[in-house]
Amino acid sequence: MAITESGPGGHHRGKLGNMVYYTLNGKRVVREIGRTLKPPTEKQLASRMITKMSSALLKHLLDFIQAGFSQQAIKTQNNAFNEAVKANKKNIIKGIYPYLEIAYDQLLLSVGTLKPAQYWHVEQVAHGLQYSWATDPQMAWPEATDQVMMLAYFPKQEKVHFTLFGKDRLAGSDLLEIPPSLQGEYMETYMSFIAADRKQVSNSTYTGSFNAETTEN
Repeated sequence: MAITESGPGGHHRGKLGNMVYYTLNGKRVVREIGRTLKPPTEKQLASRMITKMSSALLKHLLDFIQAGFSQQAIKTQNNAFNEAVKANKKNIIKGIYPYLEIAYDQLLLSVGTLKPAQYWHVEQVAHGLQYSWATDPQMAWPEATDQVMMLAYFPKQEKVHFTLFGKDRLAGSDLLEIPPSLQGEYMETYMSFIAADRKQVSNSTYTGSFNAETTEN
């Protein structure tokens, strides 16, 4: 979609049909979008594969990302999913093409200015995952009212279980319930905090994997 600047008779910016309008070194430029018959280079193929893998993973986590990148999206006038792709694309893929895989410990599910979890611990218990973090009875408002966000992703099943607005930071712990059918499955886990007014979030924290040996069976 092209944007007309200064009214219908003004300059265009963006894509219109098979033409792209933009500014280069202070000059207005228009070029036609063509097709190349050259085979893609290995670098191009790697970039495509990284984009495909990153987008596929993040789409499974979209509901969490909508909250986790909401403020970043407002700042950039973009959408939360695109901001998540930009924040993660360069970091969450490891290996050498074509043998690429997800680096789950590098995955960011939220970006913001709130304090992340301090001295956290996650333990698998009978009904799911018990999260805990450092707290202080004298914690000031509004920090004390920040709410925990918890997520477990199951790569083999491509399923996710999460809580967007859990207990407040002052509580020091919360339970993320996991269905019995998934409790023994390989999972990657994360946590964040979000302000009670939903206007701020923390950077997410990778809180480790569980049952990783399941992937080898």
